[in-house]
Amino acid sequence: MGRTKAIIASYVGILVYAGLVFLGAGKFGYWQGILYVALALVGATLSHVLVPRGSEITANRAREANAGQTWDRRLLGAMSLVNIVTFVVAGLDSGRFGWSGSVPIAVTIAGAVLMVAGQTLFAVAKRENEFFSSTVRVQAERGHRVCDTGLYRVVRHPGYLGMLLSLLAFPLVMNAYWSFLPALFAAALLVARTVLEDRFLMRELPGYADYAARTKWRLVPGVF
Repeated sequence: MGRTKAIIASYVGILVYAGLVFLGAGKFGYWQGILYVALALVGATLSHVLVPRGSEITANRAREANAGQTWDRRLLGAMSLVNIVTFVVAGLDSGRFGWSGSVPIAVTIAGAVLMVAGQTLFAVAKRENEFFSSTVRVQAERGHRVCDTGLYRVVRHPGYLGMLLSLLAFPLVMNAYWSFLPALFAAALLVARTVLEDRFLMRELPGYADYAARTKWRLVPGVF
């Protein structure tokens, strides 16, 4: 898949997931769903705009979607299923049944800010690491080496941290507290992925064990 097709596919993916929200809500005139779509499109655009000129990282990530370790593909499949549940529950909650009741606008704003922060973190991490992949694998054919600059000096998985922030911001943006239940499960799977990826890279990627010794924290400085 070429770069242009990969970019288009990323936007289509956003609209497909957003469709689950509107499906749960049973309507399109749903401002929380529209807000999510707007924020997600901004995040995707930021991710593409910040890619260094001439980089093939977007196309490579699309081509690698079915590559990587078997355990990682299974984990990603599980995360996708949980995300589907999260989106549908959000639509059912704030769009159809109002399970969470009246949510203060400050909560929505906080969620939007947190989501944009997470998307920005993801985009910056993607820009910094030329081997930023959609699956866990060592890209030996491209001379894969450890990235230890920029955000990677602070935590080993800044891209995952960005994803985690966006994931936990979603129920706030959607005014759907009940969607925290599947979202937290998805977050736990994401954290588990960082642990398994670390173990894999320490075995398979030269220099990663030394990098991990220098950069102690996986996701959150001082915490984990």
